[in-house]
Amino acid sequence: MLIHFYRNSTMKLEYGGKNFLVDPMFRKKGTVHKLGPTLYPEKPPLIDLPEDGKTIADGIDAVLLTHLHPGHFDQEAADLIPKDLPFFVQNLNDKDLSRKYGMSKTQTIDMTLDTHLDDVRIIRTAGLHGNGKIMHVINTMQNSSGIVLKKENEKTVFITGDTVYCSGVEAALGYHPDVIIAYLGANQGEGMQLTMGTEDLDKLQAAAPNAKIVAVHMETFENQPLSRQEVRAYAESHNFSDRVIIPENGETITL
Repeated sequence: MLIHFYRNSTMKLEYGGKNFLVDPMFRKKGTVHKLGPTLYPEKPPLIDLPEDGKTIADGIDAVLLTHLHPGHFDQEAADLIPKDLPFFVQNLNDKDLSRKYGMSKTQTIDMTLDTHLDDVRIIRTAGLHGNGKIMHVINTMQNSSGIVLKKENEKTVFITGDTVYCSGVEAALGYHPDVIIAYLGANQGEGMQLTMGTEDLDKLQAAAPNAKIVAVHMETFENQPLSRQEVRAYAESHNFSDRVIIPENGETITL
């Protein structure tokens, strides 16, 4: 499999003979209202995409959306993605919202029933988008899910989505992923941490000792205090740096 990483959690996965576009957010640098506590004076995104959105959207077979949030999907992406492509979302609310962007083949990913794109199995997993008063988070923010991809004779992939380490993540590890794409950043909002930090990463790697972890979702929004360098240093000091890959924007990884 190949991971073409672009920015934050926007990436293309070449998996099982399909080309999946994950969490497409194509906005230009400095064009989004601030989403959380101000750590930087600039408006997000703090960086531009390494390629233009049209090039990124070219040749894709389907879209996987962990949740419909400005940091994960936007009008700029909707304008460039063919409207008749399979568009997989976490729930009916996101399905209704994505249809407003003109997506005609939107499909929810069920947690109990199998969802497929041909012979690639797509599974939704639970997340906890905050380590504080979660009901308050659910009422004030878009909830988030993870996604597992499985296919015979292929590595199993787990995309965590925006979550801290929780029982939903532990349940997803029951699929025995070979590759975990972990959304880090330690995003701050509503007085709590909303995505994984270094302690969450440590729990994740300990619970999945045979998996490679691809660390993404950093250095793009003003509420992401955790940097690539800090993740790299933490993994080295805790003796699991050989299992963590931290891609730069525009980098392609072969696994």
